[in-house]
Amino acid sequence: MPRAYCTALVATLVLLPVLAAAQDAPSPPWAAATPTVAPTVTATPTVTPAATPTVHAPDDVAPSWGSAWPVPAGTTARAPQRRAEPAPEAAVSADALREPPDPGAGHFFQMPTARVLRMGDVLGHYVGDLGWVGVRFGLTRRIDVGVGVPYYFLGVSADARVAFVQQRGFAASWWGYVSVPLQPGGARSTTNLGFTWAHAGMGWITGPLVSVWGERAGFHAGVHLAQRTGLGGVWLMSHATVEFRVVPGMKLVGQAIAFYELAAENGTHEAALVGNGQARFLPYVLGGLRFYTRRFAADFGLLAPLDTHDPLYTERLPVLPWVSLAHLF
Repeated sequence: MPRAYCTALVATLVLLPVLAAAQDAPSPPWAAATPTVAPTVTATPTVTPAATPTVHAPDDVAPSWGSAWPVPAGTTARAPQRRAEPAPEAAVSADALREPPDPGAGHFFQMPTARVLRMGDVLGHYVGDLGWVGVRFGLTRRIDVGVGVPYYFLGVSADARVAFVQQRGFAASWWGYVSVPLQPGGARSTTNLGFTWAHAGMGWITGPLVSVWGERAGFHAGVHLAQRTGLGGVWLMSHATVEFRVVPGMKLVGQAIAFYELAAENGTHEAALVGNGQARFLPYVLGGLRFYTRRFAADFGLLAPLDTHDPLYTERLPVLPWVSLAHLF
């Protein structure tokens, strides 16, 4: 009996730590009960529009999805700014509203201006600066070119104008012109017309052009070097034109043209064409009217040679009728 009692006591002492450890050990994850957590309810505060900071788009860029963006964290909102209203345009006169654009603004009579033809436009010249007939084309926004038949018939003339400045009311360009006879010599009267002719060879002109104009008036001028290659020598050619709009569709035009012989010509075949060996000054003045519509411009005037050495000077006719026509296609 005491032996059995001792055995039971020893077993009890051994099992007590095991039972205690079994009661204190956590349950495995798959056996643990999932605790029930009550949901946390967060009240959404009511924010008035005045308290909502907004960041407005820059004045020149507006967001496509609204007039304001939410302020990112750490960004200071700025007050909205009202876009500045454009200044009211100046009042336009009744005459300006009725005034058609002048299709021949690139020339007056036979002299060019600094205003190039609009890109893509085609302008026909008749008794103009390209000769008896010619056509001009607006090649780019700053370049126009032309080709025609010169005044002595048997030849070809071409020119180009390159604009350095093209603004409202002011233009500056460089102009180049060439006239090439197709018949080197000849005795017909038609070979003695124009800037170059038989025995004078090819003629060329180049130099700057300047134009200033407003709603009613304008001024155009150019200074160029010129030469008839068959005769040698060098000429200084200058011209100035004043235009004044009288009524819509009509302008008063005054023009002065002068040739001065910087280096004397020395051709051997045509002594009559090279002067008397002294530097020659050949001035002309011209006055008339321009009538124009949106597609057509016609210049009618009188040309007066001012020196007896001028090729067109005659005692019987102190002034000569002068004309230039242009059509915008």
